[in-house]
Amino acid sequence: MIPPTQEITDEERQCKPKRYKLDLLQDPSVAFLYKLRLSQKLTQIDDSTPTTLYDGLVKSMHQAAEESLGELDNGRNKKSLYWWNNSIKESIEKKKRAYNKWLTTMDSQDRKYYMRISREEKEKERILGCEM
Repeated sequence: MIPPTQEITDEERQCKPKRYKLDLLQDPSVAFLYKLRLSQKLTQIDDSTPTTLYDGLVKSMHQAAEESLGELDNGRNKKSLYWWNNSIKESIEKKKRAYNKWLTTMDSQDRKYYMRISREEKEKERILGCEM
């Protein structure tokens, strides 16, 4: 005998749990938006039984995170670098420019310049990465 089939919702079909861009919470405006959305959602929870209260809490947290943070892409396996910012990006670009100049000219002065810039920028990147 075949058991009766039940309608399966899209949420039940989804095998992987939703993942959110939690690194965005470091930005004060995004953190404030998340708190605001969560407090709005929590006021609408039905607390008649512990089960409905729990389900309401989980649903509220997911909705607030989805609205304020957004979901991670499914194909993204690498973790986000929380310490990456524009100053580190500029530092790397500066090293690349010095390296490319040395490669094109093969001059000993350009190599010395590249080595000096590389040491200075690596130290700066290390310090900036530790500050985060």
